[in-house]
Amino acid sequence: MCGISGYISDKKLDGSKMTSSLTHRGPDHTGEYSENFNNKQIFLGHNRLSIIDLSELGNQPMSTPDGSVKMVFNGEIYNFRELKEKFLKNHPFRSKTDTEVMLYLYEKLGISFVNEMNGDFAIAIFDKKISKLFLIRDRAGVKPLYYYHKGDTFIFGSEIKSIIASGIQPELAEEHLLNYFVFKYTPGNTTLFRNVNRLNPGCYLEYDVNKNTARISSYWSLKKNAQYASLSYSEAQDTFYNLIKDAVNIRLISDVPVGTFLSGGLDSSIIAYFLKGNSSITHYCASKNTADLKKEGTTSDFYYASKLAKDWDLKLSEINIGKDELNLSQVKTTVYYSDDLIADGSQVTSYLITKAAGEKSKVILSGMGADESFLGYAGQMLVLLSSYFDKLPGMVSDPLMHFFRSLNQGKGALLAYRRYVHKIGNYYFYPRQYKYGFYTIVGNFENSCAVYKGNKEVPIQYVSGYFPEGADTFECLHHFEAENFLVKNLHYMDKVSMANSVECRVPFLDHRLMEFAFSIPREYKLSNFFKSKRILKDTFKSNLPDYVLNRRKAGFGMPLRSILSSPEKVNQLLDKSFFSNFAGFSMEGIDRVIENHISGKEDNSSIVYALISFQEWYKINF
Repeated sequence: MCGISGYISDKKLDGSKMTSSLTHRGPDHTGEYSENFNNKQIFLGHNRLSIIDLSELGNQPMSTPDGSVKMVFNGEIYNFRELKEKFLKNHPFRSKTDTEVMLYLYEKLGISFVNEMNGDFAIAIFDKKISKLFLIRDRAGVKPLYYYHKGDTFIFGSEIKSIIASGIQPELAEEHLLNYFVFKYTPGNTTLFRNVNRLNPGCYLEYDVNKNTARISSYWSLKKNAQYASLSYSEAQDTFYNLIKDAVNIRLISDVPVGTFLSGGLDSSIIAYFLKGNSSITHYCASKNTADLKKEGTTSDFYYASKLAKDWDLKLSEINIGKDELNLSQVKTTVYYSDDLIADGSQVTSYLITKAAGEKSKVILSGMGADESFLGYAGQMLVLLSSYFDKLPGMVSDPLMHFFRSLNQGKGALLAYRRYVHKIGNYYFYPRQYKYGFYTIVGNFENSCAVYKGNKEVPIQYVSGYFPEGADTFECLHHFEAENFLVKNLHYMDKVSMANSVECRVPFLDHRLMEFAFSIPREYKLSNFFKSKRILKDTFKSNLPDYVLNRRKAGFGMPLRSILSSPEKVNQLLDKSFFSNFAGFSMEGIDRVIENHISGKEDNSSIVYALISFQEWYKINF
């Protein structure tokens, strides 16, 4: 895992500052290549975190012997040895790295080489022979890649801070602010920095040096795979078992210590199952105190993780999170490293875990992605429940939905269930083309719009684009979450783990598993009786203990509902006077959102946290 950066411009930019801004991503070596090519300044930078072949032979930028092709690469290619044997059996190699294999594979196959790879990657290739720069991003979007294109200047980097470090003046893209507050990140390929975009997952960008043009092509998209489409449920279980086993095993490739996130939940326990008996692996778990858990209405991950660790003789490390860990300094830290602004308390948790884990393990396996692919979120269950209510007469469903909508979300018994029930009542009467998407977003839509006076049709139209009339609802939902919520989660996980020079790997997002999950029937994943991640539970019912299989789902993030229920804590973290400097913010709306959250009438913790995050992000960048 590393950091990459570079530019092509008529003028010389500050390449060294670009690489120094990404030192945290690769503290083991910094490499730079620059030259004047066809009257253009060309620069490629690389910050190396040594994972495979720790010798200096793995340093980058890497070049073909004749110097015609230069490459900088971030990530891991899990099948690089097989590709080396298949395509480059007699080719001479200097190193044992996957980077060198990719370099020569590109030289042999051209840009189509990307179709051969199984891995997580962001790659930049400068090919002098055709005067082109290629940027390539992995299928799931595990590794981030950003670019800036204005006039005769093209800049790219693993993080936006490296683009800004080149010397450009950052500009706030106010037109995306409402989307940020609704989704708690900017969806699609946009960011809150004007002229800075993400390269979408499964895509490559082709920049013509002579013409100053950029063209983006998709080399992979989530589609049904015919080999999985007609599997019986029993056959699907066998297929899933073999796929996840291989996905875990190939992600153990490393010349440095490996660990895992272990929550005692289903996904991370499946990964841990394949690692039983491997005493070299440390498992890390976040621990919340009893008071926070009670206010959150959730269960304790550490209780289950420690029970599993004892039963399976796993090496477990506890990391405490709670009120003391959420302060302005910690918010600033995660916002600084994220820079592509995301309001998610899970960033803080992930930062704290990887900071502690980084002392022992440079590679961490995560269960991220299982919920999106195999329907494990409460919002997905609400979609199914809503579809059932849609079939009832209005005289039956309508009064019930009005009652659900009237429930307090922030106080009372069965807090988590009350929040979900309120959510279905709140969105049930919205038009079909976007209500199903709204069941899965974090925070109340109307309250999110209340803090910033943007055009509400913008987020509505964005969600509606994923749910065309007549299309299968769950297939639409799968695409919506995979291309938005999942990418957001992957972005924050990459940024905060790499802030601590730790590589995060995600077996459930092996592209073969993603295709498998999309191809099998919804009932295999979420049963008609609301059994979530059904195929995971049934496949591993004889391998995992009942207390893992049957436990209630708990959120991974900071206990924001508990922490932000205190007016003192909100006042400590949020400077309301800051927002009065912007024409678009509604001070009345902000006050109402905060008041209703603290009183317990509503759960607005995600919106309050989005305000705090934006406040600190803006102060850092502008």
